[in-house]
Amino acid sequence: MIKKFFSIAKFPISIVVGGYAYFWLINNPQESYPIPIILYWIPDVIGWNGFFILLGILAGLITLGICLSLAGEDED
Repeated sequence: MIKKFFSIAKFPISIVVGGYAYFWLINNPQESYPIPIILYWIPDVIGWNGFFILLGILAGLITLGICLSLAGEDED
């Protein structure tokens, strides 16, 4: 039953998680965001808003991978 739920709801769940991650980062501004030095150049190139969109997409893809593994499906 859980596998069927995750196979049906994998895309809506990943979209909601990605959207919420972006929404949370935009609406909870901090003085500074601690990011690793290797990623420090990305907000300078694409801007903070684009960086937050990229993080939201990454969170959605990670959630999609977790839902696929819980549903027992392959990614093809």
